[in-house]
Amino acid sequence: MILQERLRHKRIFLVLDDVNKVDQLNALCGSHEWFGEGSRIMITTRDDDLLSRLKVDYVYRMKEMDGNESLELFSWYVFKQPIPIEGFGDLCTDIVKYAMGFPLTLQVIGSFLSTKRRKQEWESALEKLTKNPNDETLKVLRLSFDGLSDDIKETFLDIACLNLSGMYLDDLIQIFKKDVHFTEHGMEELVTRSIVNLDSKKRIEMHDLFQLLGREIRKEKSTTMAAVSSNIWFSEALRYLSNIHTIF
Repeated sequence: MILQERLRHKRIFLVLDDVNKVDQLNALCGSHEWFGEGSRIMITTRDDDLLSRLKVDYVYRMKEMDGNESLELFSWYVFKQPIPIEGFGDLCTDIVKYAMGFPLTLQVIGSFLSTKRRKQEWESALEKLTKNPNDETLKVLRLSFDGLSDDIKETFLDIACLNLSGMYLDDLIQIFKKDVHFTEHGMEELVTRSIVNLDSKKRIEMHDLFQLLGREIRKEKSTTMAAVSSNIWFSEALRYLSNIHTIF
């Protein structure tokens, strides 16, 4: 109601990114009447059905990037410049072909390789990716996970399996204060590797694919919840979570 009262006479341009629930939209833009004439609302989502239910005026389907665009994006991630450094052109081209135009795949591989300057390391990473063609994107993400220390791996798995996206970093630190594996340095490492992001308000953001990866890895470790529940802080973390209220 506050948004409706303050904005109903104003022309606005609203961008809602990565929407996956109608409730999210209802909280921020209940109807066209909330905003002034001429307002524009842009929604990004991977859920076609959601757009159908919303009866949006126009749907634009993003095209995959071509080879040149992919190469430039990958180079920015790994070299901090628009073209590969000398001697790595062919390897970059092979990786770009593997990524098939998916920005997330390019981002993850780029972040993983950004500190590596030996061709052997690149060749080894590419070999691991191409050995098993099934579930390719998860295998790309798994490379980033495998490069973490054991403590940071546990922090990643806990964030993914407890679905902590949207939580403030300070709240996360409160939850994990009794977890011997958790450190703020570990969080910084997850952010550096593009596994976790922090928004302008320091809220945790983790891509759906990383959450899926975390759950798959947890299943590999144990077929029961006993392994998770054995963490000293787990039950306390759940109690703390139940008292946190988020927007959505």
